[in-house]
This record gives sequence, C-alpha cells and structure tokens, in this order.
Amino acid sequence: MADYGLILCLILTPIALRWITVWQMRRFCGVALNADQECKKMTGELSDIREATYQVERQESHYAARRSNLHRQIEAARAELAKLRRPAKGRIAVRPAKGRIAA
Repeated sequence: MADYGLILCLILTPIALRWITVWQMRRFCGVALNADQECKKMTGELSDIREATYQVERQESHYAARRSNLHRQIEAARAELAKLRRPAKGRIAVRPAKGRIAA
C-alpha cells in the first residue's frame, strides 16, 4: 500500500507542479499584455505631447519674427515722427494757430 502511495505521489507531484507553473505563466502573460497596452497608450500620449510642443514652438517662432518686424516698423515710425517734429527750414506750409481753421 505504501508503494502505491509513493507511486501516486511521484506521478501527481510533477503534474501539480506543471499545473501551478502554467497557471502562473498565464497570469504573468496577462500582466505583460496589460503593461504592453499601457505602454502603447503612453507612447501615443507622448507623441501627442511632442506634436503639441512642436506646434507651440513653431507658433512662438512665428510670433517672435512678427514681433521683430513690428519693432522695426515702430522704430521707423518713431524716426519719421521725430523727423516731422524737428523745425523745418523754409517750410512751405505753416501750422495754423490753435482755434483757427486752415484754409
């Protein structure tokens, strides 16, 4: 009888170990698949963030160029205004006095 118990134990032990191993491998495979899906999701989000950053940098560059252009125009207008404020030698037109209408 002890021999039958020993033989049964020697047959059932590897089967039980194999079943436990397969169960754990399936569980770890499920965890790995979930991690892979999460990684793909995060990769997509990272790609979206990089694209948004690129768009913002491009828009910032556009506004910097526009600001530079406007700054040049303002400086040119200020120079023109300063030129007009200087007294002119031999002016053809004379400013009308306050309260008078120029003809």
